[in-house]
Amino acid sequence: MRADVMESVEKYVDEVWEDVVSDIASLVAYPSVADASAAEPGAPFGRPVRDALDCSLGIAERLGYEVTDDDGYVGIADIPGECEEHIATIAHVDVVPAGPGWGTDPFSMERREGWLLGRGVIDDKGPAVLSLYAGAFFLREGITPRYTFRALLGCDEEVGMTDVKHYLAGHEQPLFLFTPDTEFPVCNAEKGCFGGTFKSAKIENGIIRSWSGAEATNAIPSQSECIIAVPLSELPAPQANADRITLEDTGEGCTRIFALGIGGHASLPEGTINAIALVVGYLHEVMDAQPDLFDPSERSYFDLLSVVHDGTAGEGLGIAAESDAFGALTCNAGTIEVADGHILQTIDVRYPDSTTSDEMTMICGAHASRFGAEFIAGRAKEPFSVSADSPAVRALLNTYREVTGKPAEPFSMGGGTYARNFKSAVSFGPEDNGLELPAWAGSMHGPNEAANEQLLRDALKMYIIALVRLNELEF
Repeated sequence: MRADVMESVEKYVDEVWEDVVSDIASLVAYPSVADASAAEPGAPFGRPVRDALDCSLGIAERLGYEVTDDDGYVGIADIPGECEEHIATIAHVDVVPAGPGWGTDPFSMERREGWLLGRGVIDDKGPAVLSLYAGAFFLREGITPRYTFRALLGCDEEVGMTDVKHYLAGHEQPLFLFTPDTEFPVCNAEKGCFGGTFKSAKIENGIIRSWSGAEATNAIPSQSECIIAVPLSELPAPQANADRITLEDTGEGCTRIFALGIGGHASLPEGTINAIALVVGYLHEVMDAQPDLFDPSERSYFDLLSVVHDGTAGEGLGIAAESDAFGALTCNAGTIEVADGHILQTIDVRYPDSTTSDEMTMICGAHASRFGAEFIAGRAKEPFSVSADSPAVRALLNTYREVTGKPAEPFSMGGGTYARNFKSAVSFGPEDNGLELPAWAGSMHGPNEAANEQLLRDALKMYIIALVRLNELEF
């Protein structure tokens, strides 16, 4: 990159940075958890998401974009180029539920010691604001880009990506797109996504009254609470993980079992502890000591849960798989509930190209049947990739190398992003999983979600330079 362009980028980032932080704070303030059951005209995912979309479009309009929206599914912010064909970014303004364990208000951004704290600061409201300011560099410098630049703002990424499906049904594909919704340098391959629910047989005389885990299937639960109809005085003290399990008398002959794990994103299980698995382990201790407390259907289902929670790579279920291009499969059992006499445990699987959703459905169904339960298959998305030799991918890698001075090769990941919905798209930052978090900070999808300001500043530089470079390519 020419020295004068780099100098202009550096100056621009310095000038706008406080506005960037202020706009991130404004967007974080909306508890924009997508909920299609709360749909309104023009707000297919509920009013809080619509409000967040309007906030982000207001930022774009203030920066000089031409703004529209796709019936409330996707926000569209354009900077017209020399031709109508466009390159694009896409970020999302919806978030996962805040969940428990926060030390701050998740929807009131806090700035602390070079970090931003709040739900969405790194996934994906902070990056959404960066994408808008990246394109606005052209406007600030009076540059008409070769290709129209389009910043897309999604509203349903965390739940099902029906937003982008609606958008693509009525709009042309971009020449190339990147989404700022993963870590650096460039993710050019995403594992397949597979999910389903293990449903117990009808439990007529069970002791489980309620059970909770994560708020979303793609989150590893940091806490789990199970209420059982057994007096505290009749229960043994926890043996394994005693420091993570507490028992409390709730009255009326019931006991609350509370487990404290270490949460995180379903695709990144390393270093986490699934709180539901802790409860399952304790209930097996109770079962070993007093098997007659449990309904036979409960005992059988708990045995199934032990299989489901055996490892984070699907080892217990027998669905473990890996490949050179995509790495190893991950399996997260994130949400659990009691409903209409059944216990329902979900799984969220990110899988390589060496297995298939049909094969996993067959295996999970066989396990469920063996324990008198049922497996209900849910979503299934095949693995996808873009060639590492693509000129656009090389442009992003070169940008990362130039700004950071670090080596860069493309990688695959288990997280599912918008990129898989487009013909030519990758994920490009802004996270850095090698960055050490302060004790009071957390990762995306967990409590105390945090983003490092310097990392975001560097990401903004990279996004601007990447857009400049992409405008130099022939597509």
